[in-house]
Amino acid sequence: MSEPLSDLTRKWLIRAEHDLRSAEHLLTMPDPPPESVGFHAQQCAEKAIKGFLVFHSVDFERRHDLNYLIDLCAPISQDFEQFRPEADELTPYAVEYRYPDVPADFSVQEARAAVDTARRIYAFVLARLGWG
Repeated sequence: MSEPLSDLTRKWLIRAEHDLRSAEHLLTMPDPPPESVGFHAQQCAEKAIKGFLVFHSVDFERRHDLNYLIDLCAPISQDFEQFRPEADELTPYAVEYRYPDVPADFSVQEARAAVDTARRIYAFVLARLGWG
């Protein structure tokens, strides 16, 4: 039987779900903004992983680097390593593309791929925590 989730872990996972739902909703628009879709996809993955870390009482800095977070998760579960290539792709959506002086040079298809990755990371974390 899995351990019950703390209130803070649950809040991280709910926020991750909200970001995933936001990204998915944005994709239903006639001309979805890829930078906004990518931002919410990255945030979903980040918050899900942080929820995993909170559950395991691992402290982390306030950073948006998914590889940094995977580094913290790996001693608990090496299975997080499978997401390293996607982490490199998702991390820039957190900050880089949020500002108008950095061109959002990626397509809606790439934004869809980011959402698919976020969905997989979110589901992976839920499964590891026995929640969902």
